Amino acid sequence: MSAASTSASARAACASKRSQTRATATNQKFAPPQKRNSRALVRRRARESYHGESEALAQKSKATYDKLVDVFDGREEKDWIALLAFSGKWLDLRGGVFERCAERARESEDPDDEMRLSALRRKLMALDERVDAYARTLEEIREREKDMWEGFVATRRREFTVEFFTWLRFKLEAVAQGEDDNAKEELTKEAALLLSLCETYDEASKDQQVIEQATQTLQDILQADSLDAMDAKIDELAMANQITPALVLTASKAYMSVKESQYTKDEIKDVMAHLYFKMKDTTARQQPKEVRILKYILSMEDPIDQRNALEEAFTPGPELEEVGANTDLLWCEPKDLLALIDVIVDNFYQSAGKKNLRGDAAAMMSPALVERMKALKQIILAHFSE
Repeated sequence: MSAASTSASARAACASKRSQTRATATNQKFAPPQKRNSRALVRRRARESYHGESEALAQKSKATYDKLVDVFDGREEKDWIALLAFSGKWLDLRGGVFERCAERARESEDPDDEMRLSALRRKLMALDERVDAYARTLEEIREREKDMWEGFVATRRREFTVEFFTWLRFKLEAVAQGEDDNAKEELTKEAALLLSLCETYDEASKDQQVIEQATQTLQDILQADSLDAMDAKIDELAMANQITPALVLTASKAYMSVKESQYTKDEIKDVMAHLYFKMKDTTARQQPKEVRILKYILSMEDPIDQRNALEEAFTPGPELEEVGANTDLLWCEPKDLLALIDVIVDNFYQSAGKKNLRGDAAAMMSPALVERMKALKQIILAHFSE
C-alpha cells in the first residue's frame, strides 16, 4: 500500500472517530434526564404530605368545635356549668370553641344568628372564667389543713357562691362515675364541710352588732396576762353559754391571719391556735348529747361495735365530760336518738333538688352515710325499742 493511500485511510479513520464522538456527545446532550430521588424532591413531597395532613386535622378540629358550639347553642344557659364540670377535655378545647364561635358569627349572613353566636361566646367565656376561679378556690382550700378551713371561709365567704356549690355538685357526680371510691368519699366530705362552714358563717354574721361584740370579747381575752388567765376567761364564757358561733368565727379569722403571716412570732401563733381550738372544743360540747353520741357511733364501721356502743349509750348512769379528754361518758334515751336520725334523713330527702345551699348540702351528703343512719335506726328498733 502506498504512503498516500495509508495517510488517506488514517484520515478517514480519525474522521470517523470524531463523527462518532460528536454523535455520542449530541445524543448525551439531548437524552432525557434520568429520574433522581433528590433531597429537594423528598422535601417537597414531605411538605405536601404535611400540609395535607394538617388540612385534614384542621377540618376534623373544625368539625369538633362546630359540634361543641352546637351543643352549647342547643342547651339552656343554666345547663352549661354541668357540661364544663363533666368534661375532662374542656381546658384543651375551650380556646378552639371560642375561636370557632367567633368565626361562625362573622361568617353568618343572618344578623340574628350573628348576634346569638356572639352572645353565646361572650356568656360562655364569662362562665369559663368563673369556673376557673372556683377550681382555684377549691384547690387553695384543699392545700390547707382542715383546722384552717373555717378561717378561710370566714375571710373569703364571697367566693363560695351558690353557683360555686352547683359546680362542685356536678364535679362530685363526675368523680362518682369514676372508679376511685376514695376520691369520691373525700370530695363528698370536703363539700359537706364547706357547706356547713358557709351556713355557720351566714348564721353568725347576720347581726353586725353580734360580730362587733364577738370581736370585743376576743380582744378582752387576748389582753389577759397569761395563757391560764385566757383559759379562765373562756371557761367563764362557757359557763355563761357565751361561746357563740360569732366568737368562734372571729377567732378562726384571727387564727388564720396569724398562722399564714410570715411576720408573726411563733409564740403568738401558738396562743391563737390554743384559744381557737379550746373554743371549738367548748362549742362541740355544747351540742346536744344525742348529736355527739350519733357522730361517735357512726364513726364505727362494724355493726357489732355499733350495737355494743348503743347498749352503752342507752344505759343510764352518771355523765362525765372533761375538756381535752378523748372520750366523754354520755347516755340518752333510744327514742331521742331515733328522733334525731329521722330529722336528719327527712331533711336530706326534703332538701334535695332545691336551688339553695341547703339543697346543695343534701345533694352532696353521702348517700352511703344516709343508708348507714337508716341501718342504725333498724338496729335500735330491733334491739332497744320497746
